[in-house]
Amino acid sequence: MFGYLRPDEEELKKREITLYRSVYCGLCREMGRRYGVLSRLLLSYDGTVLAMLTLSLREESCTVRRRHCPCQPWKRCLFCGSQGEAFTFAGAISVLLAYGKLLDTIADDGFWKKTIARFLCFLFRRNYRKAAAAYPDAADKMQEMLRSQQAAEKANASIDRAADATAVFTSFVCESLSEDSAVREVLRVFGYQTGRWIYLMDAADDLPGDLRKNRFNPFRQVYLKYPQGYEIYAGEVLQQTASQLRLAYELLPLHSFRDILDNVIYDGLEIRQAECLFRKHSQPSDLYPRLARRGRLPREEGDMTYSFGKEEMI
Repeated sequence: MFGYLRPDEEELKKREITLYRSVYCGLCREMGRRYGVLSRLLLSYDGTVLAMLTLSLREESCTVRRRHCPCQPWKRCLFCGSQGEAFTFAGAISVLLAYGKLLDTIADDGFWKKTIARFLCFLFRRNYRKAAAAYPDAADKMQEMLRSQQAAEKANASIDRAADATAVFTSFVCESLSEDSAVREVLRVFGYQTGRWIYLMDAADDLPGDLRKNRFNPFRQVYLKYPQGYEIYAGEVLQQTASQLRLAYELLPLHSFRDILDNVIYDGLEIRQAECLFRKHSQPSDLYPRLARRGRLPREEGDMTYSFGKEEMI
């Protein structure tokens, strides 16, 4: 997970923002308690969404208490806690994925980034082993994801194949949140499409750097063919994926945090896409209708009108 699953706080009520931040702080506190102070550096917004999804699907009761922040002792924050497994599971997955990201950096990046990643791997190896011992199946899936991802990159794979490894891992994580067979099937689809969206967002975000360093990126060929229009292409691919994950999301039997999760899935995804893809260009209102209706596209008069053939819309 890469931190792209975040709410659009401008559309949340004050009490919802407070509750969301209490879950974030609660996960931070749990990771610090289980894996040490430095593990808080591995905290992510995606892990917070996973914790809320677990709390909601498993109907775990939670309590919110005001305590001193471990990182800012002079500040008192609200911390959400649970007697169930939600924060433990989200913390372990956050550690596993952060460690996997470091291993991927060692395999793909340049000398200095590799050196830093090796040092961080040494620093967090104990945390990784502890999380892997608690959830061995997830650790095995994470290693399988890395192997599949590296093979896809070496083969200069298509968008579908390149995104599949992350999608399969996220599908496994989400599917484990319920014991009901029907709900598990919905979670499998939701997790797959969510993982695919996260991977593609990360690829779109990294494209400028990957082009400079001549590294693999699933959007590279589209950029070389349409250097002034690849944002539209990437946006359409991301919107297709987001539409599929939203269809599955609608079928989930959520018992709590519904308003916040709705905001993440419907508003947050569009905000992240618009911020990532259209930093330097007009944001097309037809691609982001929800944002356009709310006046959240400050540069609506777009001049980017590109069409792509079916063979290119992978």
